[in-house]
Amino acid sequence: MKAQKKINIAFIVKGFPTLSQTFIVNQIVALLKEDHEVDIFAFRKGDLTNLHPDIAKYHLLDRVTYKEEIPPSKKRRVKDLLLWAKKNFFHIHWRTFLHALLSEQYNKKTFLNLFYNSKWFLAGQKYDIVHAHFGDNSIPIAYLKEKGILKGVKFVVTFHGYDLTPTLISYYKHQYKEIFEHADAFTVNTPYTKDLLLKVKPHLQNINILPVGLDPFLFQRENKLKNNFRILFCGRLIPLKGPFLLLEIIAELKRRGFLDVELEIIGDGECKGKLKEKVEQMNIEKNVFFSGALDQLEVKYSMEDASVLLHPGIYDPQTGRAETQGLVIQEAQAMGLPVVVSDVGGMKYGLIPGETGFVVKENDISGFADAIEELILSKELGEKMGKRGREFVEKNYDSSVLVKKLLDLYRTL
Repeated sequence: MKAQKKINIAFIVKGFPTLSQTFIVNQIVALLKEDHEVDIFAFRKGDLTNLHPDIAKYHLLDRVTYKEEIPPSKKRRVKDLLLWAKKNFFHIHWRTFLHALLSEQYNKKTFLNLFYNSKWFLAGQKYDIVHAHFGDNSIPIAYLKEKGILKGVKFVVTFHGYDLTPTLISYYKHQYKEIFEHADAFTVNTPYTKDLLLKVKPHLQNINILPVGLDPFLFQRENKLKNNFRILFCGRLIPLKGPFLLLEIIAELKRRGFLDVELEIIGDGECKGKLKEKVEQMNIEKNVFFSGALDQLEVKYSMEDASVLLHPGIYDPQTGRAETQGLVIQEAQAMGLPVVVSDVGGMKYGLIPGETGFVVKENDISGFADAIEELILSKELGEKMGKRGREFVEKNYDSSVLVKKLLDLYRTL
């Protein structure tokens, strides 16, 4: 069998590393395991104090180039240009590059932006694919494509959801115009995100649904479920995650006689203070525990002690935003946990309703309590759903499976 050509890929991200975006690390690692080359271009440095273990294991920090600020000194800027030109003399298509630069000669600011964007990104390398994560990170790459700097390089853009806020659809029509003109393909994590993208650009072609994935090997239950019933929530404590609904659901379960039910809340955010006040007002301090922000390994340990993952997300009343996928829903299923989610956004696409968990209508406190009560009363049902959930994730969300679909997309370009 003929060996597949090695693909040279440039990943464009806002910050690296970022603890909340493990899906990007998972995708990069999966590509490296398939023996392709990946370099990372980040607009800023991320938090280096709490790293995903794969960052060290695969030396990902050695693959990162950070964008530098434009220096105020004119002498320094001229020196930068000359040194960069000398270093990359044989790697740059000079006719195209100089034509692009000279076309900006009457606008000092855009001239500098073009040069420093080129200097940051090209770095003397030749890429087959430029893959930008999030719409706003894609704009500078579309600009370089427009100026002819990235001639012949295929451009893939992934929209994740925060870059498609429903109340800003009209704004995006202008903001993302160059992306739509110059990108060769798009990926989104769920049909819900695809629908949002099509509201920005109706009839947009080559949109591929490719959820973010995980390594099932890292999410394996080592201990059996414990006798006490513990509900787990994991996510940022912001309105669209529905954190206040968690407390209402616990209160409803207590009213039904389940006095010992526990809720562990993992995460930090703007709602945390008011949530703690509400817990005291509702007299459920013995039932609710706040664990703060945890790393991936710590989240796994909490899943070991949990009986179900609960995610009662809502449509944000201010922005209309909703959870577009919610990778923690798949992580929980990989750990053999049934999941209970709302029908909001893209969460409902990340499980098999009735087989690996339950989908409940938005804000339906009684409906959420019914689903959890069913799991409390039938340990066998929880175990059956957990086993089926593990199979579902291995088949549909394993990063090694998803990266093959991504590589198929790259190759078609």
